[in-house]
Amino acid sequence: MNKILGNLILLISAPIFALTTASVNQSWFYPGDQVVLTLSSDAQQVVFPPIDQIAGNPVLYTSDAQNISIINNQRTRKISRSYVFKPSKSFTIPAYTLTTDASQQSTQPIKITLKTPSQAQPGDDYILQIKTDKQEIFLGDEIHLKVIFKSKKTLSTDNQVSIAIPEIKNLLFIKNNKTLRSADENYNIHTLSYKLRADDFGSFSIPSVVANIGHRNNALFSNFSAISQNRKIKKIHSNPLTIQVNPLPDSLRIFGQFNIETKIDKTQAKPGEAVNLVVSVQGKGNFEDIEKFALAINKVTIYSDEPEFTHNQWQQKFALVAEHAFVIPSFTLDYFDKTTQVKKHISTKPINIQIDTATLALEASPQIKSKQANIDGNSSMNNLKYYYLLLGAVVGIFIGALTVFLKNKAPNKNKNLINQIKLARNDKALFDLLLPLNLTELEGMLQQLEANIYKDAQYKIRKKDIINAIKFDRKTH
Repeated sequence: MNKILGNLILLISAPIFALTTASVNQSWFYPGDQVVLTLSSDAQQVVFPPIDQIAGNPVLYTSDAQNISIINNQRTRKISRSYVFKPSKSFTIPAYTLTTDASQQSTQPIKITLKTPSQAQPGDDYILQIKTDKQEIFLGDEIHLKVIFKSKKTLSTDNQVSIAIPEIKNLLFIKNNKTLRSADENYNIHTLSYKLRADDFGSFSIPSVVANIGHRNNALFSNFSAISQNRKIKKIHSNPLTIQVNPLPDSLRIFGQFNIETKIDKTQAKPGEAVNLVVSVQGKGNFEDIEKFALAINKVTIYSDEPEFTHNQWQQKFALVAEHAFVIPSFTLDYFDKTTQVKKHISTKPINIQIDTATLALEASPQIKSKQANIDGNSSMNNLKYYYLLLGAVVGIFIGALTVFLKNKAPNKNKNLINQIKLARNDKALFDLLLPLNLTELEGMLQQLEANIYKDAQYKIRKKDIINAIKFDRKTH
């Protein structure tokens, strides 16, 4: 009897069936939080199901882990796979089937709830606020946003604070790297400044900004290490905001305050000699949306560079080569004026260019006279000299035109780099190209790229801004 009972107890305690479970790091979340689903099994062999989305939420990345333990001289192994995703509303994680050893086991569904964050109130230990200088703008204008973090003077300063800016489609946050520090009677105050630009019009809801507060000696914010330290992080939420971006009237694309001008290096040129032209737009506004000018003049060969712009100037360069006089037409720009709030039309004046065609006639006339004076003596020799001189003049004109052409078509020393930037297929490739450049103008973009790669941010990176920053730096140095 005792033998039978002992065998029964042994049978019950033996790991006949593998144990498969599904768990989450939290059963509720705030907007912008990441949720981690972990599937685990203590089987010897496990095949996890392919999961690229969970209840409609894309999986951002996965992580595998293995835990081996020895208890009472028995060795057990637990294999798990974690899936990280960022939900936007309450949902239920479905059941998943894992193939373990020679059987299949299913997990249980898990309900996950979205919570509305409560805002900090006056008198709390920490307060987080966001403010804008205006709530309604035209497309092309910008809004100044301030993120204000307050902490009581009586609290420990041995904390690190991470501000999480929400990601909003078609709305770009541009950070000013300087932090303003101040204080009032009860609080130490830190103010971060951002510029907001919209790529489309409409109503944009800015949800609460989140401040994560943790001890300085903990690696709190790196992927899965952050998950294990959630209880040590205090989260503070700001107020939400709504801004309105209106389309420009008359299908305009450019917004700001501008003036336009043209500059040339000469008004008179020899046949085949290049006239260099620069069209400049100065002022303040969305220079990146100004389209390049298409210049066409009858019987004039025109070479054009790609436009370049900085924060206060846009310009495009041309080289014009002709054999006869011509007129450079006026250049026009239509935009919505920021001050007057009406459509504005600005233009340059036409420019007359004279070509000195008398040069060839003066060079050719002595040869003709020489030929006539010696026609009875050595006409064949005079004809040969005349042809040589005429050929020399033509070759000279050709070489001059070719020199101008090659000068204006000379490859930019940055062309290879710029082509690589244009061809970069992802943020990692772009980050690797920009990091060795050590340009101050690119620091903000590098930070955004790094956040996109390693912190699952989704900043929109404009390659046009990067290319123009590189060109501007090379020009000034």
